[in-house]
Amino acid sequence: MALLTVLLALGLVQLWGSGAPLHRDGWFHWWRATLAARDNLQRNPGLLLGATILPPVLATAVAMVLAEAALGGLGVLLLGVPLLLYCLGRGNFNEILSGYLRNWYRGDLDAARGAAAPLLQGLGEEPADGQALHEQVFRGAAYCAFERLFAVLFWFLLLGIPGAVLFRLSALYAAEDDSRGTAARWLWLLEWLPLRVMGFSFAIVGNFAGCYRAWRRCLTCRERTTAEVLEDYLEGALGGIDASDCSAGFEVAEGQRVCGAQLEGLQSLLSRALLLWITAAALLVLFDS
Repeated sequence: MALLTVLLALGLVQLWGSGAPLHRDGWFHWWRATLAARDNLQRNPGLLLGATILPPVLATAVAMVLAEAALGGLGVLLLGVPLLLYCLGRGNFNEILSGYLRNWYRGDLDAARGAAAPLLQGLGEEPADGQALHEQVFRGAAYCAFERLFAVLFWFLLLGIPGAVLFRLSALYAAEDDSRGTAARWLWLLEWLPLRVMGFSFAIVGNFAGCYRAWRRCLTCRERTTAEVLEDYLEGALGGIDASDCSAGFEVAEGQRVCGAQLEGLQSLLSRALLLWITAAALLVLFDS
């Protein structure tokens, strides 16, 4: 049932471009603000984080049990697919990246920066030139793909819908926490294991030797951020990218072609990694049956 839930959710994402019709976070922002107004929770960031996230996760677990008890597998699908769609990342990733590349190839850095704005949130100061912009977009696109899909699928396959809800609410909470304190550390912990699994997946579907070296080097790292480790994995997995790999349909500068080819290679690598995860999940279902 888990595999069918994933396939239906991903099919709807392909149809809609994202899970946007179900991405309604107003209730969570209200819930967090309500709890944050309590003095005893304000003084304890960890307690506030737990009180904000755990009740919805437990409610989701109870709802899934009741749905299965009432309607069996159909109930699991009817409730599980919308909840998994809700847990997937916000925004249309492919549309954002395509808009950035169109403007990048034209040399319009202002428009490219505007198109890529959803990928640049939380990555520090505004890039000063085209090369810095591209580096930030590459790092932001890699983390966005991981956070919006792969981390959610990992926790869903491990803990079911409650696991996916736990990750998404943790990410939403951390995105609003300007202090980068308890919530950021908690999200980093949630990302640690799926990041290593994803890195090994990149080694299998990309340049194995280069990515595996990066994977071993970062395996027990506790200081670097998720985005930094992910960038290391991708640089190893995408070894050998050059201007000839760019698919721009018109003449562009050599440097732009290389940068564009790198992002196109990222998209292709992500697609192969996703196919690997789905195949692995299908094999697990086959051997368990």
